[in-house]
Amino acid sequence: MKNKILYFLCIGLFTCYGSAYATGIDNKEDSLAVYIAEAIRNNPGLKSEYQAYQAQMANAQGAGVLSDPQLSVGLFPQAMHHVNGKQLATITIMQMFPWFGTLKAGREQMEYKAQEAYQKFREKSLSTAFNVEKQWYSILATQEKVKAVKQKRALLNDIKKVAIYLYKNYTAGRDTKMSDQLRLDAEEERLKEQTESLETQLTLQKQQFNITLHRQPNAALSLPDSIPLRQMPTFNWTEIERNNPKLAQYSAIQKAFKSQEEQTRAKGMPMIGVGLQYMLNGKVDMPMMPNMNGKDMVMPMVSLTIPIYRKKITSAIHSAQLMERSAAYNYQSQLDALQSTYLSIEQRADDIKRKLKLYESEVSLLNRTLELMQKEYATGATSLTDILQTTRESIDYDLLKAEANAQYNTITAEAIQLLARDVK
Repeated sequence: MKNKILYFLCIGLFTCYGSAYATGIDNKEDSLAVYIAEAIRNNPGLKSEYQAYQAQMANAQGAGVLSDPQLSVGLFPQAMHHVNGKQLATITIMQMFPWFGTLKAGREQMEYKAQEAYQKFREKSLSTAFNVEKQWYSILATQEKVKAVKQKRALLNDIKKVAIYLYKNYTAGRDTKMSDQLRLDAEEERLKEQTESLETQLTLQKQQFNITLHRQPNAALSLPDSIPLRQMPTFNWTEIERNNPKLAQYSAIQKAFKSQEEQTRAKGMPMIGVGLQYMLNGKVDMPMMPNMNGKDMVMPMVSLTIPIYRKKITSAIHSAQLMERSAAYNYQSQLDALQSTYLSIEQRADDIKRKLKLYESEVSLLNRTLELMQKEYATGATSLTDILQTTRESIDYDLLKAEANAQYNTITAEAIQLLARDVK
């Protein structure tokens, strides 16, 4: 039972994300859905929240029960004589009963605290899933950037071969073609440095991703070859408000302090005690009532507390009311923040999609331009300066396109986190 909730949470996440990533992972053994489940299963912070929830559940199970009965025993070193015997000892047992509703309010308060702990655990799981996705798309974007720069390096190597051929076979313009080779060598060094920088960044991102999964930093990862765009989920504000774990936390906190207020009011009422006293008596030589000589006695007892000191009760009630209002204000503040995020997601997604359309168009046009310029360079119709400038523009748009793909998918992941559909 200890890991039951954590197990089902992982299964729920895997089911939710599995279909979303069924395409674009090249049928590799691992996928993002598997990594999300692994992160949730291994994350120390999540384990901590789960243990805190288990602790609150244990507290809730032990709440709402009567206090232990009180047993007292009195022994007389010398028997106390009375007319019908001598008293040797007294045994008293007393059970206190709080005012009506006290135990129920106390139990409800602990149950609401357990709900709050569970929602914290749930919020942490959603945050962990989103963090894994965000890092994943950053890795894929950097991988795309490395591929784009390497492709342009290959193009420049082809042009360099043309320049060498022209230099060897044509006397006219020999100095110009030699300078082209030197400029190409310089550009190759620049792109080589850019590639190495991106590869170093990619290595670090993979290591940080593995740490998020609580693995060894250099553990192997199974990555798709591209960044497939995810489908934006359908938005429903009612669903967001109903499923959001932060709102559920504040709602549980409000209810817990309401129960605390009710419990405190009940504690301000009298407590009733019911018990029995057993008197152990010994015999005497000349009792006034022989039939009662040495007979033990049982006496029912009732006690009642008199709550006349009200300051501590009124202060505790006022404190619970203030904390309840504080939770209500936090709920409204969180609601406003969620609405702001809710309204911004679609706008940000549309903005990124427009940029993606532009970047894809520019990349396509520039790649075709470079193909033509490569041919024209052999005939002298295009200068190397124009080729280098166009190559740099093409690389810039390749990098922007990769970044935009990652940003769009990250916004989609943010929407899924906001809807909180993966954890029930």
